[in-house]
Amino acid sequence: MTTALMVLQAITSVLLIITVLLQFGKGAEAGLMTAAGSESIMSSSTRGNIMTKITAILAIIFLGNSILLARLQDSKFEKSLLDSEKPVSRPLNSDAQQAPAAPANTAAPANQAAPATTTPATTPAPTTTK
Repeated sequence: MTTALMVLQAITSVLLIITVLLQFGKGAEAGLMTAAGSESIMSSSTRGNIMTKITAILAIIFLGNSILLARLQDSKFEKSLLDSEKPVSRPLNSDAQQAPAAPANTAAPANQAAPATTTPATTPAPTTTK
């Protein structure tokens, strides 16, 4: 079934390319179908409408077939190549690039004074008398 769908995909893609190339732009009067004999068969408005409809139908077939083929290929493989790999965890901030902090249980060297802890002094609010 997959082989038949892939052949349909190839045929659809070739036909879609041909129909897009056969269309002519708004300003271009020289398309591939503007030969003298083709003017008697189809007028320019009829030719544009038919080519637009054919292109739309081929595009829908192409997209539907692509989605179907992707779903069929996805159901074939139960396991991913990356299932056996370990996830790589990296720090999210730039602090990790600095040297690691010293452990908390080590004492400060004898020649350095410990930082003084200061508490803000609380002063009573001034009272005003009148």
